[in-house]
Amino acid sequence: MTDSTLSSQGPESAASGQVLPVDRYHTGVRMASLALWFVVIMLFYLIGRILFGLVGGEISGGSLLVLVVGAIVLAQPVARWGEKQLVARWTSGRSVRLETGAVTLREKTGALRIDLRQKVNYWRWWFVIRGRRGGRVSSGHYCVAVRLAQNDAAFSVYAFLPPKAAEAFGARYRFYELRGSNDKEKTSLGGRDAVYLAAERARWESGAEVDLADFETLLKHLAAAVPEFVTMTSS
Repeated sequence: MTDSTLSSQGPESAASGQVLPVDRYHTGVRMASLALWFVVIMLFYLIGRILFGLVGGEISGGSLLVLVVGAIVLAQPVARWGEKQLVARWTSGRSVRLETGAVTLREKTGALRIDLRQKVNYWRWWFVIRGRRGGRVSSGHYCVAVRLAQNDAAFSVYAFLPPKAAEAFGARYRFYELRGSNDKEKTSLGGRDAVYLAAERARWESGAEVDLADFETLLKHLAAAVPEFVTMTSS
């Protein structure tokens, strides 16, 4: 199995010049969010104790449980709001820029630019998330990725999609489906090809995660610059 190549002949994307934030939920945001949840819960708990004291209530086993549960419930909307502010304001320092006839991944240490007017190697693949319960990305979601390579520049961009959104993507773009070593299901497009396993390893190590809407914007940008991108498969 070989990788596909692209050479731009189509119209420019209307999204040129757009910047897509990368890794919104980076380590700093995740740690700060956990700390924020703890602080807000403790704050509501202390407020509850003060109110109990003002009305002359005793902090017994039952009332303590009510205080704890109430603090957790009341803290949720406040903590979620705070998390959204962190995500919006605390960037990772990485971004994907959609330029006229190009896509650039900007890192803290420099930039990797893919010229869509020239020959480009690419791979598209996805796989189902297994074994996760709850959290931002749960079991059953899809990880959908595209890797672009040109000369010494190569990078992967990916997103996590709920099943219905993944179905919509699959109807417009064909993806190679990576499967677990114990998955014996056979279809025309999927398995454990070494090329895609290597691409997935690179995504895991240094891939750029974007939001669902931004991932779709990237695909539209590639499709507008390179018409074959929509119809060409990675098999």
